[in-house]
Parts: sequence; C-alpha cells; structure tokens
Amino acid sequence: MAAPRKGTRERILNAAEKLFAARGYEGTSIRAIVTSSGDTIGSVNYHFGSKEKLFHEVVRRRYDVIADARRIRYREAESKFGKNGPSLAAVVDAIVIPYLERALCGGKGWASYTHLIGMLLFSPKLYQKTVDSFGDSATREFIDWLARALPNADSGDVAYAYEFMIGCMVEACMESGVDRVATLTNGRWSANDFDAVAPRLVAFVTAGIAEVVKLKRKHGNQKGAVP
Repeated sequence: MAAPRKGTRERILNAAEKLFAARGYEGTSIRAIVTSSGDTIGSVNYHFGSKEKLFHEVVRRRYDVIADARRIRYREAESKFGKNGPSLAAVVDAIVIPYLERALCGGKGWASYTHLIGMLLFSPKLYQKTVDSFGDSATREFIDWLARALPNADSGDVAYAYEFMIGCMVEACMESGVDRVATLTNGRWSANDFDAVAPRLVAFVTAGIAEVVKLKRKHGNQKGAVP
C-alpha cells in the first residue's frame, strides 16, 4: 500500500483529539475521525494500526510536551534555589503552570486535550491503558520533586499532595469551558484569565500541601491520624 500523503498523521491526530474530547472514546468512530480529517481508514491503519493505538498517541504527544516543559521549569528553579533545591511553591509552579498555560492560552488543540484529560479521570480503565502505560515514570519523577521540597513529609502525604494538586489543576482547566467564575463575579473575573488564575492556583495548592504536612507532624504518623 502506498504511504498516505504528507501531513496525514498530524491531521488524523488533530481530528481525533477534537472528536475524542467532544464525544469520548466510545462515542468516536474511526470513520468519523477520517471524515473530519479528510483522510481514509487505510491511513489510520497505516499510521496507528487501531483506534486504541490512535487514542494512545493522541494523549501521549501533548503529555510529552508538558512533561518536558515541566522539567525545564524545574531546572530553572534548581538554578535559582541552589543546593537545597526549589521551594514547595516553586515545585508546584513547575508542575502546574506548563499545563495551565497551554490549557488557557494554547489554542483550540490544547483546550481539546485538557478537556480530554479531564474526561479520562472519570474513566479509570481507559486512563490506565493510556496515561499509566507511558506516564508512570514521569509521575514518579514529579513526586520526587515534591518529596525533595518536603524532606520531613511522609511518603503517603507526598503522594496525596501530588494527586490533590493534579485534581485542582485539571478542574481549573475544565472550569474554563464553563467559566462559572465570570458568572459568580458578574463578569469581573474569568476562569480563562491565565494571569489571574495562575498565581491563585499555585498559592492555593502550595498552602494546602503545607497544611497537610503540618497536620501529619502534629498528629503523628499513625494511619488515619490526620482528620
């Protein structure tokens, strides 16, 4: 079979990303994707082999971009803070901001992607088959950054902190599509305003993590000791 014309792979990925975000994995067919991209089912088979592998690549391509951006931001913080490593706020910033900035300022493709990630959190099996299959090592790397900034924290608290942080981050990005903030403030503020959201989200998450660790030290290390 002859190779599909130039640019086919990216067109298919872009069309699939948009449809998966709008309709979900089960609600999106290969035929709908190629109709949107202007390509053929044979082109999908040539580049990806199956719908499952296509979905995997849709999620992975932007995940890798964000992971690399986080590493760059963390290394910059390391240079600034020296041998003791970045502060907790700097670590939260390095993890949250690359995702938030792309979600709110990166255009329609990034908006679709972050909406898709939000949907994935409510599909555990699909999440495990995609993000967990390639993101586990990166996640552990980011958790290690938190642990370094919290040297006296229990490893369980660090893991909880990471998951709570990701939850807040994803919710903030999903909220941009509804923008309840604009409704609740009569238009004075917006969930789509990166310059307003970013510092507040970093401050909120940093304070929450610090409080969890403080409570753990106060109440001891017994399981379930933190109220």
